[in-house]
Amino acid sequence: MNSIISSKVMSPFSKGHQHQRKFQSILSEAAGLFNWQGSRATTLTDIAGSMKLTKTCVYYYVKTKEDLIYQCYVSSCDMWLAQAQQAAALEANGLDKIVAMVRGHFDQYVKALNGVAPHFSMLTEISSLNDAHAADIKVRWQEIFGLCEKMVKQGIEEGVIENLDPVVICTGVFAIPQWFPVWLNRSHAANPGPVIEAVLDILVNGLSEQRHEFTNIEFPEISNLSLDSFDRDFQNRLKREAFYRVGAIYFNQKGFKGTSLDEIASSLDVTKGAFYYHIKNKEELLYQCFNRTLDVEKTLLTEAGKIEETGLKKVELSLRYLFNVQFTEEGPLIRYRSLPSLDEEHRKNILKATKKNSGKLGAYIRQGFEDNTLRKIDADVAQHMLSGAVEVSPDLAEWVADANCPELSASYFHLFINGLSAK
Repeated sequence: MNSIISSKVMSPFSKGHQHQRKFQSILSEAAGLFNWQGSRATTLTDIAGSMKLTKTCVYYYVKTKEDLIYQCYVSSCDMWLAQAQQAAALEANGLDKIVAMVRGHFDQYVKALNGVAPHFSMLTEISSLNDAHAADIKVRWQEIFGLCEKMVKQGIEEGVIENLDPVVICTGVFAIPQWFPVWLNRSHAANPGPVIEAVLDILVNGLSEQRHEFTNIEFPEISNLSLDSFDRDFQNRLKREAFYRVGAIYFNQKGFKGTSLDEIASSLDVTKGAFYYHIKNKEELLYQCFNRTLDVEKTLLTEAGKIEETGLKKVELSLRYLFNVQFTEEGPLIRYRSLPSLDEEHRKNILKATKKNSGKLGAYIRQGFEDNTLRKIDADVAQHMLSGAVEVSPDLAEWVADANCPELSASYFHLFINGLSAK
């Protein structure tokens, strides 16, 4: 057979090729909608309508919405694996491979925003899948994580990456591209060069002007601090806080769709009647979980700003306080990946309050510019990267035996304060 004609190349005229292209288009459209408005609020009818297809046509490719979510996650894992494999195959040191992988994710998402590449779904509700599908996605992610870990270990052996726990480094590295769909928008995509260079500069060199030494710190206890939105009748406040904390645990682990209010009530050993006296429905619980998280964030950021210290120290304390509360009885913070499950009005309220909290962290960054403890980096990009790092930090519990170790927060944020590069 002529070597130019390969049986591995599918003809664009074949039905199989056309079927695959349509299937990938459906996955891309679904992923974009899932990322923006959540899988709960997205119906197969919505997806069909946005593609000008009939619902019957969509059902030809996927049996149920759960199957569509799973297929979107498989497609996302394939993309993540391809990015890791391409980076790992480079003739380069470990640090340059990690940089190439992050840049590859950035380029892919910018192309998606510009309409020249498919969208890929954020892996936000793995636990809501059936057991077989959830197990499959976790195995796929372990392979991706393992490739990143090999690149980090290579860089450590070469002396170009700081000699820290590779698992902790990988979690921090993956926090960056996982957060791209949250903050990157079309205005960034219109002029992406400066944005990715700012991201990679922080990844490699960190925020600090000079090498920052982490020390042991005292972590504040939320119970000893006032939370503005819940300073009402004491007993009722304690009950509601318990609902919100446990609700955050379930939403973080199972997503909105997979969370059962009956299960939450049972875990708190209260009757459904007592539970529903305080909580009207599941969305109301999710909304209040976000409100409590915003209060906790505001309180801890304010606490970090009280010290008579440099901007860098205030940034460090802010990050470590937020990290620590994730692994205490006063946590966790609700993960922002659940935000699309709120209705539009609630979502706007949460985003408005989130912007105020981000402003506090931004003020500490600007103070660091003024007192020369922070490098003159892009403050907006830095805030987004740090927010993503806090969001993803609970994932460490899956990889590290003692996730509530006080020193772990220093090890984790070393990447963002001092950078990945060995100094």
